[in-house]
Amino acid sequence: MNKDAILATVIGFGVGLIIAALVFLGPTLFKNFPQIRFPDIGAMIAKFQSSNNANKPTPTPKIGETLTIQSPLPDAIEPQNEALISGTAPPNALIVIEGEATENVVVANASGSFAGKISLGEGKNEIQVTSHLKDATQTQSVTVYYTPEDF
Repeated sequence: MNKDAILATVIGFGVGLIIAALVFLGPTLFKNFPQIRFPDIGAMIAKFQSSNNANKPTPTPKIGETLTIQSPLPDAIEPQNEALISGTAPPNALIVIEGEATENVVVANASGSFAGKISLGEGKNEIQVTSHLKDATQTQSVTVYYTPEDF
């Protein structure tokens, strides 16, 4: 065997040992290193924007003029493939309840209450409720989960 072949074999063996050591010992070695954390740019931007908006008064919505979903609660687990969506909206507003596969249109009563059923698919269901009254449109959403399994 010539010198070049022996040298290449020794170098290859050494590189292989280093890689094997990193694979087996790496997790225990790296958990002792300090964690690198980058600054939260989003929080700094939000703080800057809130300080700029601090001088602007925000109008307070009148009770009964905003769309709210009261049922189901966010991230609720529904045992049936239908859910009753209820809440409050501006009086006599047209309410569109949209699910993954179906939608339902109801009208809020004179006191602003509404309710409507919608079909659910198995798993995660994003439900979007939109209120239409004259030229004002409001939208709220809620996520519910449907599973036929018994807990």
